[in-house]
Amino acid sequence: MEEDLKKSGANRRSLKKYELTNLLFFLTLIIALGVLVTVVFRHYGTRNMETADDSNAGVISDQLNSASDVGIFYLGTKITDSSRQYRNILEIPVTDDGLVRQLFDLPGVEELTIDQRMIIVKKSTGARWEGIQPGVRQIVKNHLHLHY
Repeated sequence: MEEDLKKSGANRRSLKKYELTNLLFFLTLIIALGVLVTVVFRHYGTRNMETADDSNAGVISDQLNSASDVGIFYLGTKITDSSRQYRNILEIPVTDDGLVRQLFDLPGVEELTIDQRMIIVKKSTGARWEGIQPGVRQIVKNHLHLHY
């Protein structure tokens, strides 16, 4: 009987070595996974910050057509889920957050269509794009800075 107790005590000591080895293995594994997750999140977090940069906070390009008096301003950010068209200032809804009203306040703007990532502006025949384009760019940039 005494011999069996000695063997079980020896087995317990040898099992403690395995427990310590397993503990060290799992701690190393947890630390390695933590480092991996940190690296991945930092990479994707940095990537998202680059797209939210000021270079995309507003109009990223525009297409102005003097012949048809229509200009398309492409945005770097989605500003609405659906397309909305306004033929005059009276069609602006009460819930407007100021973007449409400010765009209509620009001299020469007759109609607006706001889509997910673009704004289509129709100007009056006598107005020039040189007077409207900078205003649209500034209004959109300010709007996105305040609301997104």
